[in-house]
Amino acid sequence: MSARHYWMLALLLAAGPASMPHFAHGSEQNRFYAQQMIERAVAHDETGVAAMQLMLEQNPRPAPLDAAVAQAALRRGQAALQADDLDAAMGAFQQAGKNDPGNAEAFNYLGLVYRKLDRLPEAEHALLQALALEPTRAVAWFQLAQIYALMNDVRRARGALANTYRYAQNPMRAEEILRNIAENEAADALRAAALETLRLFQLPVEETIVPPLAVNPDIVPIDKLPSNPP
Repeated sequence: MSARHYWMLALLLAAGPASMPHFAHGSEQNRFYAQQMIERAVAHDETGVAAMQLMLEQNPRPAPLDAAVAQAALRRGQAALQADDLDAAMGAFQQAGKNDPGNAEAFNYLGLVYRKLDRLPEAEHALLQALALEPTRAVAWFQLAQIYALMNDVRRARGALANTYRYAQNPMRAEEILRNIAENEAADALRAAALETLRLFQLPVEETIVPPLAVNPDIVPIDKLPSNPP
């Protein structure tokens, strides 16, 4: 974050949420702040991550249009997701977010459903919305890391994984998950992002070494084959 941006941020925070420009309360602007938390995490800029987090937390959540309807839709979506009815789950979570635009859980679930449907840009959009509402939600950061890995965007996957570890309620468990991904994950992008995240936080990690394939005893070298095989 440049010195100019820090100066502007200091003025906004000193003035308080009521004095922030109107556009700062818009969902697009808030998603931008969430995206900046990724960029700052990639740069290992702890101050920048914290500043963007504070910007989001000082914004009041949108008031629900109908909280009861939203909660009912959320429960329907969870049941549909459990039954693997992704279309029904998507519709229910969309309704929950519409009736309660400040419900981070609804957008978190919507991002998960979009990922399962392979609608990655929409999954990213929904998860950034969840994080704009609740920037310390580690599970949303982890889901977002998987989205970027599927997009082969190692840099942003690393930033999202860094925030997963940063906000994890159980850092030891988060470290274990990161190490397991770094050592065993088949997808190159996610494995590389996990490895770089461990290094970013100076956590111990071993390079994954792929052992040479053992010789199959049933395979006979070509020069040992009989000239007239049966």
